[in-house]
Amino acid sequence: MITITEIAADKIKEILKIEGVPTHALRVVATDGGCCGPSYEIMIDEATGDGDTVVEKNGARVFVDASTAKTLEGAELNFVNDEHGSGFVLGFPGGSQEGNCGCGDDADNTTGGCSSGGCGCR
Repeated sequence: MITITEIAADKIKEILKIEGVPTHALRVVATDGGCCGPSYEIMIDEATGDGDTVVEKNGARVFVDASTAKTLEGAELNFVNDEHGSGFVLGFPGGSQEGNCGCGDDADNTTGGCSSGGCGCR
């Protein structure tokens, strides 16, 4: 399951306080990401749903639905603030569950596609 860094936990609590909803949580949802595996959306949510897992760190909570939880095994939620910008980042310190890039829907090959060695997955 996903873990939350200290920095991310602090930022979650800060954002929820600023938004005026300190008892809410962040929700992470997986969406189809094409050739590079799932993409993830992070949003503020008020309550858990059926089958949700709640991950907590220092009073900050993250809700994850059952299907998303499968894709987040070994993931870490962090918050970064550097020269490239700031925001929450999902990383897989032990390596991605997917492991490899595959061909996606890039029919015109504008993002590299498989013929150029992959779709830009990291």
